[in-house]
Amino acid sequence: LRIIKTKKAIRDAFLALIEEKGFERISVKEITEKAMISRNTFYLHYSDKNDLFNKICDDLMRTLFFRAGKQLRRVQQNEFTLASVASIIKSAMAAVDDDREEYRVFFSDSDISGILTLKINTIARRFLDLIKDDIEGISEWSMAYTVSGFSGVIRYHVLHGAEDLDAECQNFTKIHLKSIIEIARNSRNGKNKDEKEKAQ
Repeated sequence: LRIIKTKKAIRDAFLALIEEKGFERISVKEITEKAMISRNTFYLHYSDKNDLFNKICDDLMRTLFFRAGKQLRRVQQNEFTLASVASIIKSAMAAVDDDREEYRVFFSDSDISGILTLKINTIARRFLDLIKDDIEGISEWSMAYTVSGFSGVIRYHVLHGAEDLDAECQNFTKIHLKSIIEIARNSRNGKNKDEKEKAQ
């Protein structure tokens, strides 16, 4: 419990200082003073401010991947439709909303926003790899477009919000993911047909 409280104090101080001074201009000394801990305590958990930033990002990405992946598994057990895929996007956005302050602060700082975007891109690509058997034949261009679009949507949502998250997820899915959904459904239908023919 003490470790959890200490890490939260460090995290809160770190976020506040980034907003106040910017990532590049803060020091470990300032973080420890604001968190009211010793430097030795800080170094028990992190090697420097870059390590702190990366570990916070890793936590964010784990949560994002787990929450969206959990919904994906539900969808894979049933059928890929506009509504079911939109529910995956909504699960991802709900995970982002739970850590919205961290995302907002990091996206607002030009020195680290690009790193966060790259980490989201990596997670989005890993996510697509989970359904690669269902989207067999999709081009690398389409994959790259989908990945970059997803990170862009997260950034926009964090910085600007959405009046109707359900509607935004539905619209995004319909406009940008419809072709992928059709590929997934056709691929699955083709495999089911092959299995039936083999069974006959």
